[in-house]
Amino acid sequence: MTDPVVERYVNICRSLKKRFLRKPNITEARDNFYSFGKQLLASGNKEYAVSCYLSASQCEEQLGNTVGETNALTKAASLFLQLEKDKQMLCISSNEHYLAAGIDCYNKAVNKLVASNKQDLALKLCVELGCLLVEMGHIPDAEPHFIRASSLINPGNITFQIVVLKKLCFCKTYCKNYMGALETLDRLVYLINVATSMIEEKITSHLQDTLEYCELTTLLLLLIVDTPFLHLSQLHKDLIQKYSTVPLDVLTSEPDVDRFVNMVEITMATKHKDYKTLTNLHNSIYSTLDSQQNELFRELISKVETTDLVLL
Repeated sequence: MTDPVVERYVNICRSLKKRFLRKPNITEARDNFYSFGKQLLASGNKEYAVSCYLSASQCEEQLGNTVGETNALTKAASLFLQLEKDKQMLCISSNEHYLAAGIDCYNKAVNKLVASNKQDLALKLCVELGCLLVEMGHIPDAEPHFIRASSLINPGNITFQIVVLKKLCFCKTYCKNYMGALETLDRLVYLINVATSMIEEKITSHLQDTLEYCELTTLLLLLIVDTPFLHLSQLHKDLIQKYSTVPLDVLTSEPDVDRFVNMVEITMATKHKDYKTLTNLHNSIYSTLDSQQNELFRELISKVETTDLVLL
């Protein structure tokens, strides 16, 4: 017995195979694919629904509707990734076919938008895909999409550049590309300074939080990488020196004295290979750090415990 779902899908496809095909026929088939796809989704049949949206995207391409084509491709991509997530949740082994198909659909949509000079829409899709891959635990796969998003951002859109670069830094750090992460953090600090100068007012709380994130993450990475001080960039030398002592006027000049003192303790405890102080300090501040900073802190503690450091 023929599956009624398959039979209906085949009938729609057959409507496209008439000898003298005209645009009204394509439009009708496209609408039928969209309608059937929605019905299949409502009944929980994602696998057949994704075929409908892929077919709809092909119809949109023939009609010259780039936005419609990319929307259909994006919907298909989203369904492929949902199917991959379903397998993860059910602990079913996967050859990652759905994952690869989803990424391919996203890439096709991005390429179409870039070719149509719709960079803003393209970069949003790149970020959307990158975030979905991070959420699914495929962080190495996410990195190139954040890199591409960064290349598509209008140079004047500093706020969005900061958002994307922070996500890129997360990926590089996760993949233990610490030098790449440091370069990204330097770029972030530069953009924050540019944004602050453009505002011509006191730094906003969001930018201040991002700057503090950059400083602490950079400090932890520098201490882990352990490059000799003389070989550091001037920016990194200044950061190490800033948190190597507690000046007498720090109590009046620093808005967050506790944070400043903690940064100094991290630097000095690392210099003196004081494993106990570092461990106690981490225990006292771990709740104020994000998951990746905590992981870096644990790596630094392990390094201090087992190796000889040359940085300071």
